[in-house]
Amino acid sequence: MILRLLLVAAAAGLAGCSFQNQNEREADRITQAVIDNDLKPVESDIAKGISLTRVKVAQWSDQLGAQGKLLSLKETTVHCNPGWHCFDVKFQKHDYIERMRFDANHKVVDWQFHMVMK
Repeated sequence: MILRLLLVAAAAGLAGCSFQNQNEREADRITQAVIDNDLKPVESDIAKGISLTRVKVAQWSDQLGAQGKLLSLKETTVHCNPGWHCFDVKFQKHDYIERMRFDANHKVVDWQFHMVMK
């Protein structure tokens, strides 16, 4: 009985991941890479010619890492300018808005974030 409950819980957890659309998965991957202070896992997702210094990534990592666990990331169209993809991002301590733009090959050409002030 306990094994069955564990299997059901694991399947539900895996199914929860599948509800993210392609843009949410990409934003989630980039956010996690920044938190980890390592863009290697998403290097091929970033357009050629986009230069990000290690210092900048480390600063972003410090800021986002201080927010506690990443709880959720959901795409939204509220207050999102044309050409951008916007995301409501919830951490344990604060909520953020992320914005991302893609080129014609669906490579990231811009990624920004800011804390939501309540």
